Amino acid sequence: MNSTILYLEILYLISLPVQNSIGNDIGREIYYNLPKFWTNTGLCPAGKLTHDDIKASLLSEAMQMNLLLISSLPDGAITHIRIHWMLELIKFIQFNQSGQAQYNFDVLDRFLDDLDEMHLRPVFEFMGNLSNLFTKNPAHNYFLWEDLSYQVIKRYHNRFGIESLLNYRFETWNEPDLLAYNKLNFTLEEYAFALRRGLDKAGQNLRFVLRGPAGLFKTPQKHPLCWGLLQFCDTNISTCPIDIITYHRKGINENGAELIEDSKNLWSNIYMKFPTLAQLPISNDEADPIVGWSTAREFQADVRYAVTLVNITLQHWEAIIEKKELRNLETISHDNAFLSYYPNVFTQRTLLAHFRINNTVPPHSQFIQKPVYAAVGMLSRLAELSTKAEFVTCSRNYSMKLLKTKSLEAGKPLYFSWLLLYTDMAYFSGRCIINIQIPLNSPEMFAYIAESLDQNHTNPYKVWQSFGSPAYPNAIERQTMRLQQTPIVLSSGSLDTNKIKIDLQQLKPPWILTLRVCSHFLLHSIGPPSSVLVSGVTHNEILITWKESNNKSKYCLKTYQVWYRPNSNSTQQWLYITKAIHLPFPSYQYAPERNGMSVNGYYKVRAVDVFNRTGDFSMPYEYIEI
Repeated sequence: MNSTILYLEILYLISLPVQNSIGNDIGREIYYNLPKFWTNTGLCPAGKLTHDDIKASLLSEAMQMNLLLISSLPDGAITHIRIHWMLELIKFIQFNQSGQAQYNFDVLDRFLDDLDEMHLRPVFEFMGNLSNLFTKNPAHNYFLWEDLSYQVIKRYHNRFGIESLLNYRFETWNEPDLLAYNKLNFTLEEYAFALRRGLDKAGQNLRFVLRGPAGLFKTPQKHPLCWGLLQFCDTNISTCPIDIITYHRKGINENGAELIEDSKNLWSNIYMKFPTLAQLPISNDEADPIVGWSTAREFQADVRYAVTLVNITLQHWEAIIEKKELRNLETISHDNAFLSYYPNVFTQRTLLAHFRINNTVPPHSQFIQKPVYAAVGMLSRLAELSTKAEFVTCSRNYSMKLLKTKSLEAGKPLYFSWLLLYTDMAYFSGRCIINIQIPLNSPEMFAYIAESLDQNHTNPYKVWQSFGSPAYPNAIERQTMRLQQTPIVLSSGSLDTNKIKIDLQQLKPPWILTLRVCSHFLLHSIGPPSSVLVSGVTHNEILITWKESNNKSKYCLKTYQVWYRPNSNSTQQWLYITKAIHLPFPSYQYAPERNGMSVNGYYKVRAVDVFNRTGDFSMPYEYIEI
């Protein structure tokens, strides 16, 4: 290809408000309400399936830091976490004189307190044996499940309040047809009814949604429990114990294409056999591109996995809009909240690369954000209304997937967020410039920011390899990796004309690009970040996290600034410690580069929007290393 500049023109006009969809745009795009259906992750604790091992895994310093970083994505990026065997944190004590089981909830209380502080909502899978309670009392299992589900609801209603509890999710036993999971040999209908009775008894006038059966749905001969529950619910829909049908479909390679096709085939088959079930929502709570989280795969280390996860999300969105087999899809989830381990710290299916640093006293954990972590953060910036994804090209060899979203305020779109996805692994040697034209025929002023992930600029895995793939990367090596863990800014600023040009030549495929355009009317001022927390990582190194000020400011956010002051002396100068760093997400790991400097002192954070306006500072947080 010659060096002729190729222009891709995308025209957007403000359209008249229409309920649920927006028409009359150039190209006659239809906009649909876009639910954030992908904000879920999951994991299985390491170790044996015992109370002590699961307690050690979930309450470990490494897991707590892992969860804190996952919760420190932008508001709404990850909302729920599904953890196998979490119920094993409860210990059975004894039966009281009335025959009711008494439990020690202390460890689960502590773990859920941590999740609540992080603003993460748990998915309660009712799976476990709780000090062998169920195997020792097989004749009373259904009463025990009813009572346990009742006690769980009542306890956490009292502890966290009904508003939080209604945002929890409750699900039956994971993949109950697999002996590796289900060792109790229960009848699924009776077990599910027992849970239903306990939830209803605790909820009284409130119905807590029960999800299930969390099945693989292979052949009815191999998976009779899950198919049997569907058959019962089809003929007895009014007494069906579950409200949302959960299933598992994963892909077989890195593009995830088979995942969506297998899901469509499954639900086409289910609706043909059990047409009454079309009344119920469905959820794929293990929608990963390939099975086996711990299996090392190169594509899971870099931008390829980020592109795959986003592409899977867009494929599900297309299927929802089609209103065919997956028309009832409520949510999808990815199991990628695991703790990776050496030498596969990047290549396992995780959001974060985890280094267990055993050459310090005491040993500690270091985390590097993988591109997939950043991609989840970028998805959170999509607006509330969306078109279908479409393909646009610069040439027949350079085709990109485009999703257009916008937000309405008082009937006018004051925020646009577009996502471009290039999935081809081949490098494009020509020049491609996106020329986007937006309307500026009104009093509003607009500003924008274009950010991207690609294999050259946002690839900590490549940086790690360049250092020889050390098991214990030193402070300089870790900082060099972290400089590539967030999206890069391709261009940004206020708009003097109605055109934005973005040059894609510098991006090495595959890549993800988001463009956000904000009216200054959307947000008059930026509130201060809240819930600033400084956590010790190792000697003279800390992790600073915070929460975004409100939902509107996140749309127009450009970056965050972190400031530090060594002591409480009001005449002491505050130091801007993130001056040279693009910081689009609410966390920052800090280790002073100058010898003799300490992390002890005060920290405060403020946001900067796309108009380069600075917001109010958070309240200062004092940190003293013990």
